[in-house]
Amino acid sequence: MAQTTVSDFVIWTKHLHGDSNLVERVMALAPGDTINLKVEGVVGPWRKMDDGKDGRPTRGIRPIGKMQAWWSELYASRRGAVVAIDIEPVEPTESPAARAAARIIRSEAERQSAISALLELAGKGWRSEGRTVTRDEMHER
Repeated sequence: MAQTTVSDFVIWTKHLHGDSNLVERVMALAPGDTINLKVEGVVGPWRKMDDGKDGRPTRGIRPIGKMQAWWSELYASRRGAVVAIDIEPVEPTESPAARAAARIIRSEAERQSAISALLELAGKGWRSEGRTVTRDEMHER
């Protein structure tokens, strides 16, 4: 069983103590994957935080759904307290990117048809007359 200090609105892996398997499991999650944790007897989903803007992985998990409201209440009332965490034997869900990629997979015929339709649009849109106008001429200055 792991423990963490209630010190933020998220749980950072550097604050997880007592269960190295939990830390490894959280770090192995892809951004957006979820995991169920039991914190002080309350079970709920936690989402692996997205990578930073510079591409470095964010080493934390954020509560979602009802767990978010519960954790916020716990943070407000017991900030700085040490709480017990137990991991539930639930596998993480697919990341949103993996679900989107699974929906997008098409056959080669569909792919070629889409490319053909796109290429047929060439020259069918707005067309310039080729006359260049200065800004002053355009605004009649």
